[in-house]
Amino acid sequence: MTNSAPLAGVKVLDVSSVLSGPLSTMLLADLGADVIKVEPPDAPDFTRGVGEARNEMTAYFYNTNRGKRAIAVDGRHHLGRKILQQLADQSDVVVQNMRPGKAAGIGLDPDQCMERNKSLIYASISGYGGDGPMAGEPVYDYVIQAVTGMVDAQRDPVTDTLDLTRHFPADKITAHALAESILAALFARERDPQGRGQHVEVSMHEANLAFMWPDSMMQHSITQDADGPSLYPADYYRVYPTRNGAIVVMPLMTPPAGICYAIGRPDLAANPRFAELDSENLHEFQDILANHISELTNEEALAAFREHDVPVGPVLPRDELHLHPQAVARNSAPEHRDAPMGPIRSARPAWRMSGTPELVNEGAPLFGEHTEVVLTDLGYSAQEISELRQEGVVA
Repeated sequence: MTNSAPLAGVKVLDVSSVLSGPLSTMLLADLGADVIKVEPPDAPDFTRGVGEARNEMTAYFYNTNRGKRAIAVDGRHHLGRKILQQLADQSDVVVQNMRPGKAAGIGLDPDQCMERNKSLIYASISGYGGDGPMAGEPVYDYVIQAVTGMVDAQRDPVTDTLDLTRHFPADKITAHALAESILAALFARERDPQGRGQHVEVSMHEANLAFMWPDSMMQHSITQDADGPSLYPADYYRVYPTRNGAIVVMPLMTPPAGICYAIGRPDLAANPRFAELDSENLHEFQDILANHISELTNEEALAAFREHDVPVGPVLPRDELHLHPQAVARNSAPEHRDAPMGPIRSARPAWRMSGTPELVNEGAPLFGEHTEVVLTDLGYSAQEISELRQEGVVA
């Protein structure tokens, strides 16, 4: 089948690991790019060994490496460095998420790569960027959550307890920021008369500062005195338990009359105290709302609010996300038949394009699965590949 996706023909060398880099390159694969994932022979990607697995393939690895080819090459060996350099010379994009300066150790120094391949987009993810007092520090998602305001934003409004977000948002935010910047750099290369590439750098710190800033910093952006007290909507986020589950509504974002009628309290709609909701009365109104919702089932509450055009949603357990009627209608989480792990469900790309559709890739590569075919494409003979394998350069 002909690949008519937007990035058909674009070659990506992925020497990143774990989540931020691999997710970014998987997004490029979903857009049609040919992505080659590199892993050291003695150190498979961390995600191959974490979470639920079947036949030695984890869902974590699948969900960040679907649609790629995989090779196992030791970049610390001089022959392995040569292989990676050859691949970089033939690539449109190289992606790595090592600490600044470490890629040179496997033969992929950005300046040298771009000197040999003038059209290369060399994309780097780091924790804090290439300079500054913390440039060399090791960084993980939870650290970035702490230093970009996420942990503070999760502060419990009643107990004042701080908490982390219990998935890896900082890594995923960085992945999307990198994919955006790579696409922009590819577009810039197309418009450059000489077709020159460039070095794209995204730090987890700055990607997540930019992500958090628009709303969570609305009370901390004006550097002189503000006109007066302000209201931060997220301070009033609340989950409302029902008799058999929980729902979410947001009175501040909805005309209160509709909510009042939905819970059978038209008298509240006529009460001047609640004609307009603000910081003076919103918690009181929410307590009344919570009391009424607690007497309803999820189904009754959802029907009542929808009848009065109030935005509402059920709190879905993660094992039921694919059953949401909208997800079913749009096939948002299709089930794939992957070898060797069998049936697996995965979220499809977020975009829908009428002319150049995304690829709904099935299958993630086994460790080193495509090493031989990739080396053969580079011109290595069967004898040379056998010798590299014997020396431990490839697996």
